[in-house]
Amino acid sequence: MITKTKIGNRNESLDYLRGLAALGVMAYHLSLFSFGESDASTIIARVKIFAVSIFYVLSGLTLFIANHKKLYPDKKSVIDFYLKRFFRIFPLLWLAILFTYLLKSDPEMYTLKHLIVNITILPGMIRSDAFVANGAWSIGNELFFYVFFPFLFFLFQKNKKYFVLVITAIFAAFCLFTFKLMDPKINLGYQWFRYVNPFNQFFYFAIGICIAAFPKTKNAISKFAPLFIFLCLLVIAFYPANGEPVVLVTGITRIIISVVVICMCYLFYICDWKFLPAFIKKSLQFLGDTSYSIYILHPLIYIIVSKIASKYFSPNPYVIIAITVILSLILSNIVYKRFELYFMKLGKKVIENRNIGLVKNNL
Repeated sequence: MITKTKIGNRNESLDYLRGLAALGVMAYHLSLFSFGESDASTIIARVKIFAVSIFYVLSGLTLFIANHKKLYPDKKSVIDFYLKRFFRIFPLLWLAILFTYLLKSDPEMYTLKHLIVNITILPGMIRSDAFVANGAWSIGNELFFYVFFPFLFFLFQKNKKYFVLVITAIFAAFCLFTFKLMDPKINLGYQWFRYVNPFNQFFYFAIGICIAAFPKTKNAISKFAPLFIFLCLLVIAFYPANGEPVVLVTGITRIIISVVVICMCYLFYICDWKFLPAFIKKSLQFLGDTSYSIYILHPLIYIIVSKIASKYFSPNPYVIIAITVILSLILSNIVYKRFELYFMKLGKKVIENRNIGLVKNNL
């Protein structure tokens, strides 16, 4: 099991990585909106693919840590888990979807399929490509993973052999998409519905659970973790692959870079970053806290800034990008403190009131 020192404690280093990944996704989107798609050989194209993979690994890892002493195989505990996830994910996603409908005028957004997915949210677990908000497809994948998290959590506790067997099956699905269902000769955009299929991404979430679930030992690796992280970044940045970004999500290239990305997540997990100056740790923690808002809101802020720029001053792409980044960081901080935290506290209150009611009913 996990060492007691980490159970119930927040792992700040994982927050750091989550924040950096959100910043990377914002950088990719702003590059895409301003200059078009990047070649697979560029760092920005690799950020596009693997920053979201990092989110999934961290999601599985942190959920296991957070629920290690809170989730039990009973109805009350499982419902509490899903209520907490609801209040953490749905309000901000609904807000982003609302503003997307207000700011965009794409006729395809108003088809029955898109309306059902974006209003009810839950169908997005299967057809996450139907979300209208930029980046929301990954949230749909997350919801899919949450459905299966209690099963994987309890299976690990009850029978580790079956747990490994299920993880192996999830990896097999990952390989099926990587080597068979995704065609390296067809642009990724034309295969997007396959790429965002939750079964194509599930392995990242599952391996995050494995990292947290199996013993975490102190060894020489943790001492040199920053160096190894730097080496992982070099491999991700300079691994030989070029052309359309689909080459990054197919064949042996995806396997190799995915392994490196997973290793980097593990290295962040075991590194305490005590050597960093306080202001850097504070900045990284800020990014980690506001990562969800940064991730989901920056495309909307870009739309607003672009419209204002085209109307009132020269729409220089670099100026628009700079303003978008600054406003995204400021507004994400406000949304986190005034909106996200409000609904997290509301969810906690709902769960507490529900549990008090259950106790009274049993008296």
